[in-house]
Amino acid sequence: MGAPTVGLILAGLDVDVDNGAAWNRWYDIEHLAPNLALPEITCGARYVAPPALHESRHVDPGDPAWGSGRGVYLTWYATSTDPAEAIATMSARRDTLEAEGRMARAGARVVRTGDALDLTGALGAPELGLGPEDLIHVGHAGLRLVLDRVDRSPRLGPSVVASLRFASRFATGVFAELQLLDRPAGEVLGDLRAGDPRPGAVLDAGFDPIAPLAYGFLEAITASDLPRTIETL
Repeated sequence: MGAPTVGLILAGLDVDVDNGAAWNRWYDIEHLAPNLALPEITCGARYVAPPALHESRHVDPGDPAWGSGRGVYLTWYATSTDPAEAIATMSARRDTLEAEGRMARAGARVVRTGDALDLTGALGAPELGLGPEDLIHVGHAGLRLVLDRVDRSPRLGPSVVASLRFASRFATGVFAELQLLDRPAGEVLGDLRAGDPRPGAVLDAGFDPIAPLAYGFLEAITASDLPRTIETL
């Protein structure tokens, strides 16, 4: 039996459009594996907000991490230990990979924001019959990420199969909620927000899970008016 999840590492990322295919392949094949192999990490997932989802997000346009075309990609890792200590371990691992030349194929990319968060609550759809320790592992077709400043319990809603709530270590008073969806986020965000509006949220955004080595979303990003290079953001 694996160790239970107690924390989360959350990162928002961007990449040059013409580096999208190479970077995503590098991320799936070369970058995820050394991180997921760390004993502190229980699981991880990565996501993308194609143009339609990016346009639908609720955020201050001037937000340095998520506004004005930023934060197209999202990665999270669940941790079995203190998440801040897990970030330190992951950073040391990255430095080793850098020294070995194993980050060289990543190309033009940037981490817009990174955070360590403590798990404060987990709630699953009653029909699932799962315990709180199971919920971070639930399969899902979409994600709603809410960052807000309200200390409350996780919530369910239409198509939400599991909801997990975390408190930030690095941004005092900020909370993150991952709502795992049984349908693509673009199909259910309207209904979710109608029943569970989050006025004043730092971010209320939908993301699509990235299946390994399946990057059909790149065509829509390339054809969109999202910034083409990270330097323009």
